[in-house]
Amino acid sequence: MSKQRVFIAGHRGMVGSAIRRQLEQRGDVELVLRTRDELNLLDSRAVHDFFASERIDQVYLAAAKVGGIVANNTYPADFIYQNMMIESNIIHAAHQNDVNKLLFLGSSCIYPKLAKQPMAESELLQGTLEPTNEPYAIAKIAGIKLCESYNRQYGRDYRSVMPTNLYGPHDNFHPSNFARDPCIAASLPRGDGTECAGRGCVGQRYTDA
Repeated sequence: MSKQRVFIAGHRGMVGSAIRRQLEQRGDVELVLRTRDELNLLDSRAVHDFFASERIDQVYLAAAKVGGIVANNTYPADFIYQNMMIESNIIHAAHQNDVNKLLFLGSSCIYPKLAKQPMAESELLQGTLEPTNEPYAIAKIAGIKLCESYNRQYGRDYRSVMPTNLYGPHDNFHPSNFARDPCIAASLPRGDGTECAGRGCVGQRYTDA
C-alpha cells in the first residue's frame, strides 16, 4: 500500500510540531513540509501550485498568525487578514486539487466572552467575542465555516477542532507577543517575577502540546 502524503501547514509551530512528532512515529504516511521561506501561505498562486505539484492526500492546517493580548491589540488588521488568507488559500487549494481530508486547528477564543461554563459547541456565535482578540477569533470562525461550507457543497471531509489553551515546545515566549501561559512559564526557570497582561482572576484550562 502506498503511503498517504500528508501536508502539515505550520509544522514548526507549537501545535504543528506536536502533530509532526506523532505522525513521524507512523509508517503509513509521508510528510510533506515547507518552511515559510519555501512556501508563502499568503500567496494564493503559490499555494495552488504547491498542491497541484505535490499530490497531497491529507492536510493538517495548523499555520496561523498568533500572539497574546498586546499583539492582538496592536496589530488587529494583521491578525484578521493574514489568518483569513492562510485559511482560504489552503482550504480552497486543497479542494481544487481533490484533497478530501483536512483538519483545521481553531481556537478557544471563538466562543463568546460570557459563554456558559463549561463551554459547549452550541455556544458558537451566541454572544459577543472578547474584544482584545476579536479579529483573530473572527478569522478562526471563518475557517470553521469554510470547512463546513466545502463539506456541504462539495462533500469534502474537512474537520475543525478547538483545542483549549496550549503550552509546550516551540511556544512563543517573546515579551511583546506572549499569551498569559508562556509569560508565566518563561518566568519559572529564572525564578524571578514577571508581569503578565490580564486581570489576574480568570480561570483557564491548559493542555501540554
